[in-house]
Formats: sequence, C-alpha cells, structure tokens
Amino acid sequence: MRVIRGAFVNPFILDELGARTIEKLEGDAWMSIDEVSATLDQVKEMQKQMVKHYDDPNVPWYMDGYKENDKNDLIVVFGADDGEGGKIFRFKRDDKEKIREVVDYGISKGIPKEQMDFDQIDF
Repeated sequence: MRVIRGAFVNPFILDELGARTIEKLEGDAWMSIDEVSATLDQVKEMQKQMVKHYDDPNVPWYMDGYKENDKNDLIVVFGADDGEGGKIFRFKRDDKEKIREVVDYGISKGIPKEQMDFDQIDF
C-alpha cells in the first residue's frame, strides 16, 4: 500500500508494519509517502486511523496498492473520514468500469481526479 504518513492519527501503526519511506514530502504535517505490506485486516485498522487533516477536513484520505504477488490485483481504501466510515475497492488493473467507479467515488468526496492515479502505481 502507498500511504501518506501524516494522514494517520497514530503514524506509528505504519512502523509496526515495517513501512518504508518512498518519498519525503514538503512540510512537516504530511511527512512522507510510505510503502507498507499489510493483510486486509491490517488495512482495515489503518483505515480507521486515517482521519488527521491539515488542508481540508471535508476531503478524505485514501491509500492504494496491489497484491504482493499480483500487481494487477489493486485495492483502494478510503479513510474512515470519507463520510461513510471508509470504503474499500478491490479490482483488476484493466477493469475500466471499476476504475471509473472508484474515481467517481473519490471525486464525489472532493479528491481531484488527477490525484487518483492508482491504476498506474508500481512501487
């Protein structure tokens, strides 16, 4: 999963899962983009922690990634702050209809379309 460390109420949850920093971000609040391997249950726990806002409390956090042994099996997880308690989407990279559904969901929550590039992730 790709996550923004600063999105978490308790970012140490990422350390417990062995996260590694992919990119340092400007500004102390957002901290970094990290990569973490997690089970679905661990992802759900992280989802509950994704509620810490700095810019706009009406726009939810999300994280994205793929199955460790299958980069075509994607997952996008909207944080508990999305107004619906969080939502998880799992789909294949080439499923254009599902990608459109996820992007539409994100747009409805105020996330700019150009930020939702999860169908192109490769870390």
